[in-house]
Parts: sequence; structure tokens; C-alpha cells
Amino acid sequence: MRNWYVLIHNSSNHQSLTELIKRLDVEVYSPCRVTLRKRTDRPSSVRRELPLFPGYLLLNFDPYVTHTTEITALNGAHGFVRFGGDACVVQDSVVDALRDLILLRTDRTFNCIEYRNLPSELAKSLHLIIDMHSEVARKAAFFALLAQGNSLQRLTSRPGGRVYSAVHPL
Repeated sequence: MRNWYVLIHNSSNHQSLTELIKRLDVEVYSPCRVTLRKRTDRPSSVRRELPLFPGYLLLNFDPYVTHTTEITALNGAHGFVRFGGDACVVQDSVVDALRDLILLRTDRTFNCIEYRNLPSELAKSLHLIIDMHSEVARKAAFFALLAQGNSLQRLTSRPGGRVYSAVHPL
């Protein structure tokens, strides 16, 4: 069964690693943020797309078809994010929310984020994460959101288990 997993990798090998993983019939997703930097020699700006979570890739694959060791054996791949020894399974709703999130402009002077088809609680959480200035804090908050979704998934998958909860902004 195909699920989303988080792979840790060297940021310098991002492009080549992505291409190698795609050859293994694995879907790769890396959310990006757009930055605009004014040019010093002209009145225009330079647009750059930077990974929202540098050093991490979201991979969609079936570990029974493509084993995790095939991916971690690639140059630049370190391993998968794990919670309690098991590789973290990211819920489809989180990845869909990241894909539906449209970042128009993320420079700090003009703060505008548009989104569609996103639950308001998840939108608030993602908005707070994206606005964090510190890369380390942004990663920690994103992993906390993933861990919360992972624990809810485990609790609801038990027979007879019921969970009454909502995602709260971090």
C-alpha cells in the first residue's frame, strides 16, 4: 500500500537525488517557498524557489514494492524520519494541503498566502509554520504536526477506538 514518508537527505544532492528516486517509480514532493530579492544593479527583483523544508523530501511509495533500503542506498540519502522505531507515515490530507497551498509571495514585507480546499485548523497550523523565521523551528513545528497526525492515525486504526480531537495551531 502506497503511503507518504519523509526522507532525510543532503541539501546539496537535492536535484540529483530527486531524479534517482523518480527512476525507482517513487513519487517525490518537496514543497517550495518563493523569495523575491531586489537586484542591486537594476530596479527589478530576482525570484528564487527554495525548499520549505531543506534536507527533507516527501516520498510516496509502497515499501513492499520498493524497499526503503533501495532509497537510502542512493547517494545523499540518509534515512527516513521515524517515530517509535517505525518510519513516519504522513497522512494524505497533510500532503494534499501542502500541494493546495499557493504561496504567492513570502517576502517579509508583503505577507500574503492564499489557499483552497483546506480545513481551517490545518490552514492555521501551516500558516504559522511557514511564517516562522527560524528554519529549525519551522522543521520542529512541521514534525510536531506530522507526529500528531501519526498518533491520531494509530489511535483511530485500533478496533473500537474513538478519538475526539482537532488539529490546533502550533
